Amino acid sequence: MGITITIPEEVACILGSGQKEREQRACESIALELYREGRITLRTMGRLAGVGEDYWAADAFRARHGLPVSIEADGTENETAAIRLLLEP
Repeated sequence: MGITITIPEEVACILGSGQKEREQRACESIALELYREGRITLRTMGRLAGVGEDYWAADAFRARHGLPVSIEADGTENETAAIRLLLEP
């Protein structure tokens, strides 16, 4: 599926010099934001960002961008509750 958005040229230039690079950077930004919101899993984020579905490649991409691990997206409700208990101070 393709999505077309219109952005000002000065913003497009920030994303990159060519169409392919701009599309890649836009996909990466969307992937990171959806993962940060807990709406997609780490593997889905990796696939959308173009790094593949390999867990470790996706996790390295996440870490390079300073995003914390999203327990909501990657676990079931029971797993998420258990992890929250372990992480609470």
